[in-house]
Amino acid sequence: MDDHSASPEDLDGLELRRLRDLDLERAPAEGAPPHVASASGVVRRGEFVYVIGDDMLDLAVFELAAGDPGKLVDALPGEAPDDAEERAKHKPDLEALTALPPVESQPYGGLLGLGSGSSPERDRGFFRPFGADGSLDGEARVIDLHPVYESLRAELGEINIEGAAVFERSLWLFHRANRGDGPNTVAEFTLSDLSETLAGDQVVDPDELSSLRGYDLGEVDGVPLCFSDATMLSDELVCFTASAEDEDGSILGSVVGTIDGGGEVQRLRTIDRRWKVEGVDASVDTGMISFLFVCDQDEPDEPSPLLSATMPVDARFGA
Repeated sequence: MDDHSASPEDLDGLELRRLRDLDLERAPAEGAPPHVASASGVVRRGEFVYVIGDDMLDLAVFELAAGDPGKLVDALPGEAPDDAEERAKHKPDLEALTALPPVESQPYGGLLGLGSGSSPERDRGFFRPFGADGSLDGEARVIDLHPVYESLRAELGEINIEGAAVFERSLWLFHRANRGDGPNTVAEFTLSDLSETLAGDQVVDPDELSSLRGYDLGEVDGVPLCFSDATMLSDELVCFTASAEDEDGSILGSVVGTIDGGGEVQRLRTIDRRWKVEGVDASVDTGMISFLFVCDQDEPDEPSPLLSATMPVDARFGA
């Protein structure tokens, strides 16, 4: 495994602007409040914003311009238990959400959602095709991740896949280092093989894994920073987030960073400590990155927020 390291930049925390709460037209489960409580991934396509929660079987769909409560659409089959403790125990733990480019029979690409793999019951994912305008067009397909997750467990011990990003002809999966003995890790897969998987047997096989890279991202108050999400930024960079989680579960801080095609960290910027960042979507224009973030504030009765921020691509230009 190749090893990489970085430390947060000596800058004030990136300020985030609250765009809206992730309230829903209906509750994701009987007895649950009508909002996304534990947002874990976000993707924007056109005017549509897609959000997953680690305790949800459905995908939440929001239209930015409208500002109306979000709608729930199918992602994984099954019914969420009514009891909150049972929902937490049996949750699918969808942690990674990313947009895929066009694949066979899907000319506009689609959404790929992935379970964390933190237990064998969480080795599932889903694919939902996009339409031309960025809306969803087609039924959800369940993706079996168990074979490839088992190969990662053989390398890393326990795993916790928190992010995914498409880069060139590869899919990068981001393992959070707070499980098992392995470091923060990026596992890279050949995208052409994944395209065949989505159109064919819908099983991701171990021989599709092409490389592993380990990352030391530094610390916040003595607690290591561990990956929490990722997204493609450009044809040269992938954007990621990471958080420092104390032994009691409290979050001491989050960062956002970029990695180039060679696997080197280019930026690593702290975020306003009020926010426990769990998901990121990013785009770049004229040297500036525009972010969408979702957070899990560990307050089940309160909706997760959708937030935005901007930052220069080049660290020489500071904040």
